[in-house]
Amino acid sequence: MLQEYKRKTNIGVGFGFLAVTFGNYAIRTGAMGGPIVGLLLCLVGIPLFLWGCGQYARGKGHSPWWGALGLLYILGLLVLVVMPDRHKDAV
Repeated sequence: MLQEYKRKTNIGVGFGFLAVTFGNYAIRTGAMGGPIVGLLLCLVGIPLFLWGCGQYARGKGHSPWWGALGLLYILGLLVLVVMPDRHKDAV
């Protein structure tokens, strides 16, 4: 994977995952401001997660459109993980 996309991937996937997780928790329990805050967190987290998945695919040498697999959430991310890395030799 290309080094320049590693940081972007970690930011997008990591913060996106956390935002959706906390948003889901807030919606279900009413904690952290309730359903409105939870919905806002999810609306921010999902595009961030998708962007991170696109950066991951791009860093592996594939089209960033493969990041749309992030719509499948963890399953889509697992598919991206097993995709071949076309930049194995990159530092």
